[in-house]
Amino acid sequence: MSQVSREEIYCTVKQIANDPQFCFSAPALRYYVLNAHKNGLSKALRRVGRKVLIRRELFIEWLEKQSCRG
Repeated sequence: MSQVSREEIYCTVKQIANDPQFCFSAPALRYYVLNAHKNGLSKALRRVGRKVLIRRELFIEWLEKQSCRG
């Protein structure tokens, strides 16, 4: 694994919100992070002090599982 890909594994809320691949605003993402223990997103989160980092691959997996609800 290259050094660049290791650095890109985790993203901040702002980076995910600014990514055109995702359609979430920063406040919406903060809501999901705040309720992560209820909605299952906690597996994709890492907290370092007050900073919340989102593991991109696990966030995409979580997103795919959400669309399967009926």
